[in-house]
Amino acid sequence: MRMRLILFAVLLLQACAATANRQPSTTERADWGRHFQAAGVEGTMVLMKEGSGRMQVYNPARARTQYLPASTFKVLNSLIALETGVSAGPDTIFPWDGKEHPLPAWNRDLTMREAFAVSSVPVYQGIARAIGQERMARYVDAVKYGNADIGGGLDTFWLEGNLRISAVEQIDFLRRLYEEHLPFFKRSMDTVKDIMAQDRGAGWVIRSKTGWAGFYPKHTSGGPDIGWWVGWLERKGEVWFFALNIDLKGAEQAKARKDVVLAVLGAEGLLP
Repeated sequence: MRMRLILFAVLLLQACAATANRQPSTTERADWGRHFQAAGVEGTMVLMKEGSGRMQVYNPARARTQYLPASTFKVLNSLIALETGVSAGPDTIFPWDGKEHPLPAWNRDLTMREAFAVSSVPVYQGIARAIGQERMARYVDAVKYGNADIGGGLDTFWLEGNLRISAVEQIDFLRRLYEEHLPFFKRSMDTVKDIMAQDRGAGWVIRSKTGWAGFYPKHTSGGPDIGWWVGWLERKGEVWFFALNIDLKGAEQAKARKDVVLAVLGAEGLLP
């Protein structure tokens, strides 16, 4: 335990040194509004080319507004699980709890890779409980993930608790993961990057995670749900980080999360 804490401190210092004084400039892209309008949704999107030091942003005020991360937190949750030994790797099996959950894909034993792909809330709630309050708080704070507040329940703080993160902060977190400037061992970061590869085409891959704050558990605030898609595109030796969140007024709008991002990437000449 002592050695693990020492290594954690070393990794944390290295991560802090690597990210100091790196504040990107911002260019507003009001023209991207047409893609949101075509999908019938309101929201924001941030796009940043690796190494450019410049973010392109639609709706800058909203881009800096913090929301529940919902299942986008599975990226960090996976890193912490691997680092703490709760998961030995992508093929670690997490048994079904025997309860009937709203998505049939959740109602069976799942490997970590499978649980990430189908966004299994029950599996990742179990992972959070196994990590424990103290270790979870330490890592979330060390990463400086959004407001780093895990109040509201160890297995619900990212779903309906106190944790909040903005689209701009999502970009910062993703960039640090890609560049391996987070307080985790390389093998943990490489594993998470691998399971994030959800969409592929000729000469490109998108590593990403969706999120839907309000889907499970279903909130009753009366306001819109928040839909996320965050990740990065690798193509032709370039890396483009993206983070989108939108208001979701019904299940039929869920596909707009990817539709808007893909429309922007296509219009920018980054995807066919």
